[in-house]
Amino acid sequence: MPHPTDDVWEVLSTARSIRRFTDEPVPPEMLERCLQAATWAPNGANAQLWRFIVLDAPEQRTAVAEAAQIALQSIESIYGMTRPDPADNSRAARNNRATYELHDRAGEFTSVLFVAFKNEFSSEFLQGGSIYPAMQNFYLAARAQGLGACMTSWASYDGEKALRAAVGVPDEWFLAGHVVVGWPRGRHGPVRRRPLSDVVFHNRWDPDHADITYGRGARPRGK
Repeated sequence: MPHPTDDVWEVLSTARSIRRFTDEPVPPEMLERCLQAATWAPNGANAQLWRFIVLDAPEQRTAVAEAAQIALQSIESIYGMTRPDPADNSRAARNNRATYELHDRAGEFTSVLFVAFKNEFSSEFLQGGSIYPAMQNFYLAARAQGLGACMTSWASYDGEKALRAAVGVPDEWFLAGHVVVGWPRGRHGPVRRRPLSDVVFHNRWDPDHADITYGRGARPRGK
């Protein structure tokens, strides 16, 4: 059930990536609040070299569905993921089942494409610091209102071509990210994360906690 909250700590600790959504549409005023929150994000020199493109028309949703299937092929290859057996009710199977459902239904959802202008004095990675906070603000604002959201990799891989063509994004703008938003079919958080002792170092690099294996509930990026 939707569970809105104004408690920032509850928002942060329960903003689980939602991959299963109901068919209920997102009210325009709630989507606008998410977009407004995105504009409040910090960004270099307050230049606001970003654009947020709502994708909810049939042509654009078709492109999103195509991009999702392209991304799914890469995800399956990279992580060795396959559709779980219907009888398998393990945590991994449930997670994978939700991932497949998200990709299979991609064309049914409202989503937002986050685009940033390519400047000449820094890398795209560095420029990401001026748009990814906006994505996070959007994501958290969705959670605060009881909505669910999921950051996807659909604007990457070869799916970028499909989205660029459908939206008409000029070459001088790069596709920084993509977020699906809707009413969750299920519940929010709590999120599963590694303990602080695994990820926080003091003053010097700690080789004993520097592995990058997926575990303790972590999920591969892009799913």
